[in-house]
Amino acid sequence: MFNSETQINTTVTIRRVDLTEADRARLATLAELDTRDTLEGPVLGAEVEGRLIAAIAVEGGRILADPFRPTSEAQAMLKLRASQVRTQPARRRQRGSRLIGRRARPALGGSPAGQIITLRRAS
Repeated sequence: MFNSETQINTTVTIRRVDLTEADRARLATLAELDTRDTLEGPVLGAEVEGRLIAAIAVEGGRILADPFRPTSEAQAMLKLRASQVRTQPARRRQRGSRLIGRRARPALGGSPAGQIITLRRAS
C-alpha cells in the first residue's frame, strides 16, 4: 500500500552530456526512446542512478525525456539550468569556473591580497 507521506529520496545529477562518445550514445538511446531526433550543440542531461532520463539543448531548449520514467521535475530543473547557462557571459562559460584566471584582491585598501584582517568592534 502506498502512503502519500512516504518520501522517496532520489539524487538527480545535472551535467553536460555531449562530451564523450559514450555520452553521445546515451543521448541517441534517449532520443530513440522518445522517438525524436537527437539534440545538437551543447546539451545538459539529468541522470538518476547513472541513467540519462532527460536532456535539453542549451541553445534551442528542445527536450528529450524517457517516456517510461517520471521526468517532469528533472525537465523543470534542466530548463532552469539551461536558462542560467544561456545568460552567463561567454567568457565565464568557456573557462568552466569563475575563479580560474582571477587574482586574489585585498579585502581592504592597503592590505595584502589573501590576508585575513580582523576588524575591531566599535564600542
